[in-house]
Amino acid sequence: MSATHEGQGRAPAASIARDARDIGGVREEAIRLGPEGQLVGVASYPPEGTQLSERRPGVIVLNAGVLHRVGPHRLHVSLTRRLAAGGYPCARIDLGGIGDSTATSDAITFHESAVNDTRAAMTTLDRMLGARRYVIFGVCAGADNAIATAIADERVAAIVIVDPAVYGTPRALLRELSRRAASPEGIVKALRWGARVTRNRLRREVARLRRVDIPAEGREYPPPRVFGDQLARLAGRGVRVLAIYSGIHDERYNHEDQLFESFPALRGRIDRVYFPDANHTFTQLDDQAALIEATARWITGQVR
Repeated sequence: MSATHEGQGRAPAASIARDARDIGGVREEAIRLGPEGQLVGVASYPPEGTQLSERRPGVIVLNAGVLHRVGPHRLHVSLTRRLAAGGYPCARIDLGGIGDSTATSDAITFHESAVNDTRAAMTTLDRMLGARRYVIFGVCAGADNAIATAIADERVAAIVIVDPAVYGTPRALLRELSRRAASPEGIVKALRWGARVTRNRLRREVARLRRVDIPAEGREYPPPRVFGDQLARLAGRGVRVLAIYSGIHDERYNHEDQLFESFPALRGRIDRVYFPDANHTFTQLDDQAALIEATARWITGQVR
C-alpha cells in the first residue's frame, strides 16, 4: 500500500491516501506522520457506527527491530485489525529509516530518534484518530522503544511489551540445568553448559569492574537495576504495563514468574503473560492468535 501516488512527491503530514480499504468493517488508510511527513504508517479505524468513548486511547504499534510495519509474520496487521474491530483506533508505523519512512533531518542516535518519531506520530494522530492517550505495542527492540517513549511522554497510558529485557536468575539457571540433565545428552553436557554460562558472566563482571568494554552480542539490555527502575517509575505514574514473554528455553527466561524473580517489587504493579511454547517472533499461527487475543483482552479490561 503506497502512502502517496507516483509523481505527487511527498505528501504533507497527516495526509491520507486514497487507496483506503475496508476489511470486515475496519477501514484502513495509508498515512504520513511527523512534522516533515517523513513517517509512513497505516491507520485502522473502527467500523462505522461504533460507539467510541472520548477517553478510549489510540494504539500505536512500533517496528519489531528493523522489520517493516507489517511486523513478524504479519503480526501487526492482524493485531491492529483485531483491536480496531473492537473499537480502538490504531496505527502501525515505520519509524525513521525503517520500511517506507525516511530518517528525520535532525536524527541523533537510533534509539533517541525512535522516541522522537513516536512522539511526533502521537501529535499527528491526536488529530487523525481523535485520541488523547495511547497504548504502545512493541516486540523486541519495539518493546525497548515503547518503554522509553512512555517515560518521556505522559500521553502514553499503557504499554504492551513483547520480549523486553530478560535477566537470568539462580532459579532460572537451576531450571535449565534440570531440563538439560533430563535430555538424552545427560548431566555431563548440562554441567558443561552451566560452567560456560557462569564463566561468561564472570568474564563480563570482571570487565565491568575493570571498565573494559566487551562487544555486545546482538540486542543490548540495560543494567537490571535500570530496567526495574524504569518499569517501577511507569507503574508509579499510573501507566499500565503488560510484559509478554515467549519461551526462550534457557536460563534467561524459562518460567512464568521469572520477571518477578528478578524484580520482586514489581509483583502486583504490572501484569505479565508467558507463552512457553512460542518462539520470539510467534511464528506459529496458533501462538500468534493467542498473543493477539491476550493483548486485546488486556487492553479492553485494563486500559480505561
